[in-house]
Amino acid sequence: MLPSSIYWIGGSACAGKSTLAGMYAEKHGLQLYACDGRFDEHLQRVTAEQQPAMSRISGLTMNEVFLTRDVKEQLDTYTACFQEDFSFVLDDLACMGEAPVVVEGNQLLPALVAPLLRQADRAIWIIPAEQFQLEHYSKRTWIQGILQRTDESEQAFRNWMKRDALFAEKVKQEALRLNLPLMEVDGRTSVQDNFERIERCFLL
Repeated sequence: MLPSSIYWIGGSACAGKSTLAGMYAEKHGLQLYACDGRFDEHLQRVTAEQQPAMSRISGLTMNEVFLTRDVKEQLDTYTACFQEDFSFVLDDLACMGEAPVVVEGNQLLPALVAPLLRQADRAIWIIPAEQFQLEHYSKRTWIQGILQRTDESEQAFRNWMKRDALFAEKVKQEALRLNLPLMEVDGRTSVQDNFERIERCFLL
């Protein structure tokens, strides 16, 4: 059984989901579940038959992730991994007890979450504007360790950013189609402003 109420914060990378989810959980005394924090654990449990995309990416080199496949194929695999991982996320949530929880991650695609929304639940999807994503990702030092494992780091970075921009657009279109709350982050509002917007959404 899922927790009594779930605050879903989906979207795409570099939009501030983790920060905002943590702020909300702390302020309101809620459990916090970060999808990325459990992804590696889930990879250890996949099978090629049940989770073909997750099984495939677990064996790819960084060249294969970012360089040897076109961006459309990268996006399709990226999306399929999140769709497969969502089942693991639900299994984890069912083991967390009845206390309300904030859940954040790219795995929370609007089309996956929408059928599960109950009266006690709240949801919002947060995506970065493409230029905002590019500027902020380029400042993250940890990505250099990944890019250095490719043969062409600059091209790998361009492909990575294009894939994520396409994923953000996919999330946006799904949320709009399903009439779900959506917030686009472009740097013109502060983290506190964005947090207050989430609070208004969730406390309705």
